[in-house]
Amino acid sequence: MDPRSPTKIAVIGSGLMGSALARAFAAAGHDVAVWNRTPSKARAVGGGTLAFENLIEAVSGRALVVVSVSNYAACAELLSAEGVARALAGKTLVQLTSGSPADAREGLEWAKAHGVDYLDAAILAYPGFVATDYATVFYAGSRAVFDRHLPTFQAIARNSVYVDEKIGSAATLDCAILEAYYGSSLAFLHAAAMCKAEGLDPKIFFSHKSSFLGLVSVTADAAQGMVERNDFSGDQCSLDTHVAAIEHIVRLSKDARISARFPQELLDNYKRALSEGLGRQELPAVFRTLMRD
Repeated sequence: MDPRSPTKIAVIGSGLMGSALARAFAAAGHDVAVWNRTPSKARAVGGGTLAFENLIEAVSGRALVVVSVSNYAACAELLSAEGVARALAGKTLVQLTSGSPADAREGLEWAKAHGVDYLDAAILAYPGFVATDYATVFYAGSRAVFDRHLPTFQAIARNSVYVDEKIGSAATLDCAILEAYYGSSLAFLHAAAMCKAEGLDPKIFFSHKSSFLGLVSVTADAAQGMVERNDFSGDQCSLDTHVAAIEHIVRLSKDARISARFPQELLDNYKRALSEGLGRQELPAVFRTLMRD
């Protein structure tokens, strides 16, 4: 596909993300139709897009259909409406609705049954960062389909990343990155709460963010090799030592009368590794206990 040629695109869903995607495609010179259950929301997208009140009319004549709705169940309801599947036959459907790998697999089965090319995608950005250097979109599915539309995809994220043929791989990577984000965010917010409870201005803690981010980075690099080798031995710092440090955090939290739930959960997970005889291994040895319930 010539990256200079405009693509006829339909964006289904006019929430914050769907609107941002549609406007970015249009700003790049593409011919963009938008549709939403509430027609006024589709009309409000603007930015050179064309709003439709009928879903079949919105996708007709479009080479690429991008879906960004609340969840996969809502998408399935839309796609099951009379005549929609026929209107999508022969087109490429890109699912940008957040979901799980199982959702992605169900979506692919539907697409195969109706002659639709299908990519499952996950966007790692807030709506305000669409079409900026801060946006990343992960894609899974047919490499040939991805390559065919890559110049168009780069209108919403220059960092458009093909993950794997396995259709659930983009959702898996998205969930993994988000877990690291949410978990670390809760950790540093609890850390700030500890500082405040002990009379230390939290801004002093935040000013040293490079310290804990550096530790996370070093540990992630070490963990990658250890997981690949399934060998968690080392001479830097044993799990026994880490558990002792976490016990201090739990005690501080309780003494300061703030929530100790998060550090206690950490302690319980790390102690589980000790109970399985991994105390003399390095911190990433906890991985072994996380591969099963």
